Amino acid sequence: MSILKTAVILAMGLMAATTATAQSVPIESNAIISDTNDFPKSKLLSLVEPGVGMIRAHGWRCDSISAIRPFVFSRGFTFVCNNFNYEYDFSDKGGNWVVELQ
Repeated sequence: MSILKTAVILAMGLMAATTATAQSVPIESNAIISDTNDFPKSKLLSLVEPGVGMIRAHGWRCDSISAIRPFVFSRGFTFVCNNFNYEYDFSDKGGNWVVELQ
């Protein structure tokens, strides 16, 4: 399955699984958002609201986005928040998307 197709499936799953809302999470002016053919910046940015919702549903902080980068060798991506203070990995664990504090 292509990374782009994975991103679309992930976005739909994140939106369905999100119990806490993430309203207008700002992207920091010095944010580093990956932009590749497999994972375009626009697709990563579309994951901000549902991804931050999942982070907050665990009781963790993410008030602004410092970086978003896809995993290189597996299915998933990393969010870095609050001026590079908090890092969260989203990974596919047996067909379910899981967020973990790093």
